[in-house]
Amino acid sequence: MTNVQTARDVIDQVKAFHRKLGDLYQGLSDTVEKERVKILLEYMSRHHDNLAYIMDEYEEGLTEKVLNTWFMYVHEECDLSPFFDANLGPDTTAQEAILVALDLDKCLMETYEAMLAQEVPDEVSEVFERLLEFEKKEKIKLAKTSLMIEDM
Repeated sequence: MTNVQTARDVIDQVKAFHRKLGDLYQGLSDTVEKERVKILLEYMSRHHDNLAYIMDEYEEGLTEKVLNTWFMYVHEECDLSPFFDANLGPDTTAQEAILVALDLDKCLMETYEAMLAQEVPDEVSEVFERLLEFEKKEKIKLAKTSLMIEDM
């Protein structure tokens, strides 16, 4: 897929992605029967809501020049099929929820890496480098918290 987009477009899409995941995980937490899975899904919902908020704050600190930078973005769309095809229902295990979440984090990191592979001004590259590093740290944080919840 080839698109001409601005850095703002990509950041807005990522924020919407996090908000959608937050809502979905909250909805799932209302349907699961296992207490540990419910706790994990509630945590994941808050986690993604918080990431969307952080992205809002981050975007506010960027210059209009950076946000309005146009570039060609050539990358396969994130494969969200593991997320949408996953049978996350009342009998979902914590392990299944964690694996789906990790697949989605991988998708976001691949998006940022694809952005970094493009010919864009250094200021824009720095933005996506920071977002990639942030996402890597959040992935580790999510994995650690998930393990703690699973061990409860």
